[in-house]
Amino acid sequence: MVLFVAASVDGSWKGYVEGQYNATAALKVEGAKLTGTFSIIDNNAKSENPDDSGYSPFVAAQIGKNVLVNGKVEGETITFSTMFNGKPVNYKGSIVGEKLVLTTTFNEQPVKITLNRAK
Repeated sequence: MVLFVAASVDGSWKGYVEGQYNATAALKVEGAKLTGTFSIIDNNAKSENPDDSGYSPFVAAQIGKNVLVNGKVEGETITFSTMFNGKPVNYKGSIVGEKLVLTTTFNEQPVKITLNRAK
């Protein structure tokens, strides 16, 4: 099963955090290890000078573009963490149909992130 998930999550992904923010991920699987970057980009007009992926300095100070920490592939599930204000934010996800669906908790509220493979 690890090879199925590994082949499925490798690559670039784009989508939304509950329709409020754009999210991007660049993922690479090697064995049971998951590496890459994960970004959440505010859809706010104040987000100035975004780079090609939509990342901007304004948003970086608030939400961020992060390197994955402790990324793992276990069966059909991926897990990883990022840092926000010096604290870890833990993510768990899997492929559902053609989408990568991640869940996390932010300010004690469940958050769902749905990503499509980037073209």
